[in-house]
Amino acid sequence: MVVRRAAFVPDTIWVNGADGWMVPLHRDDNPETWLTLAEGDDPIAIQVDDGEHPDKGILPTSSNTAAWLVNRMLDLLNVQEGTNILEIGAGTGYNAALLAERTHTGHVTTIEVDPTIADHARQALCRNNYPVTVVNGDGTLGYPERAPYDRIIATAAAATIPYAWIEQTQPGGRIVLPLALTFHHGALLALTVHSDGTAHGRFHGEAPFIRLRNHRSATFHRQTADEAQVTTTRLYPRQPFTDFDAGFAVGTMIPDCIPGQRGDDDTPTLLLAHPASRSWASLTPGTSTHEVRQHGPRNLWDELENAYRWWIDAGRPDHTRVGITVTPEEQTFWLDTPQHPLPSMKRRAV
Repeated sequence: MVVRRAAFVPDTIWVNGADGWMVPLHRDDNPETWLTLAEGDDPIAIQVDDGEHPDKGILPTSSNTAAWLVNRMLDLLNVQEGTNILEIGAGTGYNAALLAERTHTGHVTTIEVDPTIADHARQALCRNNYPVTVVNGDGTLGYPERAPYDRIIATAAAATIPYAWIEQTQPGGRIVLPLALTFHHGALLALTVHSDGTAHGRFHGEAPFIRLRNHRSATFHRQTADEAQVTTTRLYPRQPFTDFDAGFAVGTMIPDCIPGQRGDDDTPTLLLAHPASRSWASLTPGTSTHEVRQHGPRNLWDELENAYRWWIDAGRPDHTRVGITVTPEEQTFWLDTPQHPLPSMKRRAV
């Protein structure tokens, strides 16, 4: 049976409007455009700003994933007939329907943090005769009532891997999720869970996803420049700010740091902040040397340069060479094999 995406898309979707705003497009007002988008392959925003603004918004907070990315994740998940699956993030209910088609005699549970979206998914799945259990709750906690699962799939990006997902997956089971550190928009991770309570896996391509609500990046406004320590450097490491693989590697070594750029498009001022420690840094480009300002308990720019130099010295590896090991205590990134962990560049100021 072919699962039609349009059968799950809500009557109101969100499209790009003027001046950077997203605006609602109602099915009754423009049925042809709505149908073209609903039956297309591109992602569709079904909520912005957590549903707080009915007329216009800025940030998509729920969507129907692009078709190519849905297919890639389902291939990595490798669902078999009879599989017991937990999905994190119900969205429209479309992905849960695809899972139900594949597992056939198994069971699909999908958990959604937003009650309005959960209700829509529940009604759409029922209307289309898919026997999926829809739960309104915090997906980072999993859903122990139906554990252990053979497969867990997340359709929202996580900043770290909730260990509850490992605990609720049986040994040999698989977890597929987009992992999005603050330096990049995310990469697909496929984990295999082991009987000792650990999980190992590799990354399999870029994956731009909306983040889990409680995994969103914190905001931080830097202090005045007068408070900063001023130094100079000859290195202008713009590549982590513009290149996915460079940013991915740097992000694993200086986690929870937020990059930014300001000013000239060709040689902008580079910005870096770590909200938890209230540390910040900036590099203002010059002719042969560049001015670095740093403030807070961490010397963020030193950490960034060290991480970037490591990536260059390692031969500029792409993100598919990176893997991760998850234990109850920590999550460790490695290059090629778990025996080659990536270094941590976190240093305290002297």
